[in-house]
Amino acid sequence: MKKYTLIAWSFICAFVILLFTTRSSILFVCNNWDDANSYFTMGKGMMNGFVIYRDLYDQKGPFLYLLYGFAYLISKKSFFGVFIFEIIAATVFLYFAGKLIERKSSRNMAFVLVPVIGAAAYSSWSFYWGGAAEEFCLPLLMISLYYLDKLLCEEIEEKSRNRIFAVSGICAGVVAQVKYTMLGFFFAWFIIAFACIWMKSGFGTSVKMAIRFVIFAVIPSIPWLIYFLFTNSLDDWYRCYVYNNIFFYSQASDENYSFLKKIYEITKTLYWLIRDSFSYFIWIITGIILHLFGEKGILRRIALLFIFACTYFVIFIGGNKLAYYSIPLMVLAVPGVAYLGKLINSALQKRDKTVSGHIYAAVAALVMVISTVFAANNTMNAEYRKYSADDMWLLAAAKELSETDTLLEVNSIDPGLYTVTGIKPTCEYFQTNGIGLEKMFEEQKKYIKEGRTDFVLATDFEPEFIGLNYDLVNVYEYKETDHEEEYYLYKKRQ
Repeated sequence: MKKYTLIAWSFICAFVILLFTTRSSILFVCNNWDDANSYFTMGKGMMNGFVIYRDLYDQKGPFLYLLYGFAYLISKKSFFGVFIFEIIAATVFLYFAGKLIERKSSRNMAFVLVPVIGAAAYSSWSFYWGGAAEEFCLPLLMISLYYLDKLLCEEIEEKSRNRIFAVSGICAGVVAQVKYTMLGFFFAWFIIAFACIWMKSGFGTSVKMAIRFVIFAVIPSIPWLIYFLFTNSLDDWYRCYVYNNIFFYSQASDENYSFLKKIYEITKTLYWLIRDSFSYFIWIITGIILHLFGEKGILRRIALLFIFACTYFVIFIGGNKLAYYSIPLMVLAVPGVAYLGKLINSALQKRDKTVSGHIYAAVAALVMVISTVFAANNTMNAEYRKYSADDMWLLAAAKELSETDTLLEVNSIDPGLYTVTGIKPTCEYFQTNGIGLEKMFEEQKKYIKEGRTDFVLATDFEPEFIGLNYDLVNVYEYKETDHEEEYYLYKKRQ
């Protein structure tokens, strides 16, 4: 029973902290983040027989839409299902963070420090509104980091080594089909792990492990390859998920965006990230410094810095700077917190102080309370928790539509009207995606001219050709601290 206590504690920490920090939580009237609602609508379409990329356009990876599809099956008009998956992901993340802390110090110290990691990560501005693709990859990154630390710091048997490279390869493969810009983490992981095995067991063994990693990294893509081949949509997957992200969304291929300019911009971005998300960056910086000067062996000294550099560079080299892109860096705060636990343990041992389990439990509970209060107030969503149903234009607009209606959203990524009404998407370009494709704009004009949908929702402007088939129903104004919008709802004439 004892071995499950850390899992249970991780679940409690995840649930309580996320309760106050994600807009998917039951304490919030709804999650109105456009990106997350876009994922939800794609997942909904998937669960209703639409083929992603071929029938519905968006540019994230298929595993994300599958997860949101399952969330839709749990709750078809709310983010309750998403909240459940967020708790599960956070539980796994915190559990393996706790195991890393336990390895560096003690099990009791893990219980004390797990809430610190939870609050640092999930209350940061990087976490944003909740439900990001990166958030659901945190446990996969944390598992791999935990295993890398095991490779670096322990003498392990062949069976364990094989498992580490297999599991980490699968984690990399799943991440590749969620959002491949996070693969910088696994590039660094691979280099460090390869060098570690080479130094410990020889070049031949390291090559075998490298091949093993690659084979297992390919496995998660095989079901999707079959799915896209069976639905005759493999080229759509490549066009939407790979090509458009590289050549239209990212600035990495822009010849006018020089390499030095990129370095300057990502350095400037790092400054703002540290300032706005100090809650976990302080632990990343602490961990990097302590490892550089306190660890033994070159690999153990540089591993954290190298992983940070590769992860950060691959994420931000494209020129886009949204705060939640840095969520993968949160796992690199864990070694810093773990090192703190190690130093506290060493100090107690030097003073020959034996602390009882009851005292540790009391301290862990106190830290949990302090961490929750900090998270509830530090999160950018603190003000939004006060909003009621009467404050939400979405719920007012939803009264004008029924679940059987059809809808088109223009000049905005899905703001949530598909979600709160339960309406299923019927157009390939059901929303105005963040990638400004000319074809998307032309197709949406075509939908409006043809009167393809029962309703049209436009953000901040009157769409061209809207008067041909539609009448204005209402205009909704919405304001939050950092932004405001006007939404125009049109209904097709009978």
